[in-house]
Amino acid sequence: MLFDDPALRQLKNTFEKEKVRKEGYIKSTDRAFGFLEVDRDSYFIAPNDMKNVVNGDKVVAIIEKEGDKNKAIPEKLVEPYLTRFVAKVLFVSGKLFIIPDHPNINIKIAADDRRKDQSVKLNNGDWVICNLKGHALQKKEFRASLDELICKKDDPKTPWLVSLRKYDLPTQEPEDSEFEFKEKDLPREDMTAIPFVTIDSEHTEDMDDALYIEENQEDYKLYVAIADPTGYIEQNTPENESASHRAFSIYLPGRDIPMLPRILSQNLCSLRENELRPALVGIMTVAKDGTLLSDKTEFKLATIKSHGKLAYNKVSDFFEKVEGSDYVPTDEIKEILEKLIKFTECRDKYRATHAATFKNKPDYDFVLKDDGSLDHIEVNFRRIANRIVEESMIVANIAAGNFLAQKLNSGIFNLHKGFDMQKKKDLIELLKKENCPFNEEKLGEIEEYNAIRRFAIENNNDYLDSRIRKLQEFSEISIKPGPHYALGVYNYATWTSPIRKYGDMVNHRLLKSMIEHKEQITMPDENLLKIMNEARRTNRLAERDVKDWLYVEFLEPEIEKKTRFDASIFEVSRGGFKAILEANGAMVFVPFSMMSDDKDALTLLGDAGEIYVNQNLVYRLGDKIALKVVEINKKTRSIIAAPCESVGGLMLPDPYSAKKAKVMPKRK
Repeated sequence: MLFDDPALRQLKNTFEKEKVRKEGYIKSTDRAFGFLEVDRDSYFIAPNDMKNVVNGDKVVAIIEKEGDKNKAIPEKLVEPYLTRFVAKVLFVSGKLFIIPDHPNINIKIAADDRRKDQSVKLNNGDWVICNLKGHALQKKEFRASLDELICKKDDPKTPWLVSLRKYDLPTQEPEDSEFEFKEKDLPREDMTAIPFVTIDSEHTEDMDDALYIEENQEDYKLYVAIADPTGYIEQNTPENESASHRAFSIYLPGRDIPMLPRILSQNLCSLRENELRPALVGIMTVAKDGTLLSDKTEFKLATIKSHGKLAYNKVSDFFEKVEGSDYVPTDEIKEILEKLIKFTECRDKYRATHAATFKNKPDYDFVLKDDGSLDHIEVNFRRIANRIVEESMIVANIAAGNFLAQKLNSGIFNLHKGFDMQKKKDLIELLKKENCPFNEEKLGEIEEYNAIRRFAIENNNDYLDSRIRKLQEFSEISIKPGPHYALGVYNYATWTSPIRKYGDMVNHRLLKSMIEHKEQITMPDENLLKIMNEARRTNRLAERDVKDWLYVEFLEPEIEKKTRFDASIFEVSRGGFKAILEANGAMVFVPFSMMSDDKDALTLLGDAGEIYVNQNLVYRLGDKIALKVVEINKKTRSIIAAPCESVGGLMLPDPYSAKKAKVMPKRK
């Protein structure tokens, strides 16, 4: 029997109570040691203790004095970083392990194969979904369950499949089934004689908008006909539940996952040429000065027939007189397009006066090979046909926003609140520095916000435009009306893409309820808003991850070629700057060490977005710079670049010697 001394036990408890403990997050390094991050303090964690934690874990640690420094010993797990995660398979001596797909987690974890279907044999390098079942701080070792095989290691669709499953997103559209049109008894106006046309990419099958326009002496009357999936999908049905859960079609480089079954999106609801389709039609009156006359807006249920399936590039080639173009519209369609162009130019002038024009930034289209891998990247700018559709949809959505705000004070609205007033001091300092006129008392108003944006655009001040973007609020979705500063309007509710966005389906139902004079209307609620915001966030993350993956593979051959790329500076930090390659849209990182070995001469100011050499400004946000790709980091899926020419007269280091780049992890 062990001797139990109460005094000794009390002394031991006293020692335990007197130990200093801190709660914080684990930050690992590319070496074996790490740190405990507590507010602004960091505590060293020895390699042996780092074996019990991973980057991102929230823990309580004992803080001990070691010489003149403090060190942390993780003691208790508060919240694990790893829960559900993507990993790669690794067999060691026949035993199953997994390696988490994370730039700062470099451990192998023992795993148990818990897949429902184990008919497919696992091999090293296969991609899987795992769930953490045991943490070393709790159970002396890390252990995971392997719950899903995403794809084999050599699958050319790996970037898409892994990115989608990482965020628990579907990898394909809902299954097709038989759909019956449920609104046969609703009266619809026959608009089949009106020569509506669709304008989309040449291979688009899900045409959800068609246009027609009339020009009078004082105004334009714009007809926007939108496909009507709510005629097939009723509320409180499994199909509607599926659409509301997905919330959006997912658009990834080279691939898309529709929100609705393809039988609807590409057939029954698609506004195909010469086929009768039920539609919700908005009729908007726009004055010759570009003003939308909201009191004259009408929404109607109708049956339409597209008189022409037009393609962006072919329409643009014809009107821009591109040599070699073989497309010639019929006289009827040519007349409609000419009026739409006049309407578009009218709206563009209105925006330049009352809001701000859109900068013509390129779209980068990822073109795939037959096996699903990346073939090349096309650069496409907004041309006249794209602008026609863009301006028409904006007018239609402003009209719907005003209509829903006035009639119901509810709907799915897109909001943008302008400048972040918590950053007002930085904003004022910036505006003074760039000699931009402003009224301090009105910085929170939509008119002042747009006046400042117009100043930046009219003066080709890319620096001011870039800084403004970093000092403004993010856009958001709301069930209550509110202004959209970036568009310069007080209400904006999209209804023009119900095949692709569930919020547009909701707005369709609300608009139709007004047309039908329904007394009982189901309004959107906060729960739906939460689902939509989360879906938008995860869809964007998946898109970013796929792009990162593809760009790494696409640009790796350019290292040996030492290809020169024109780029624009996107973000500056103490450790370097990010830039966008204009030829393909890739984001690259240029570390401090690639610019100069002279730490005293070179200064990078992150908040100001400026780069100085010997106190002289040499680069700032938006500036052009020539770069070459020098290193690819496949684990972080980051691209490292170096300047092609001297930065402010400093001697350039050799970017190919001893891997000078110190890369901050890119993926979260």
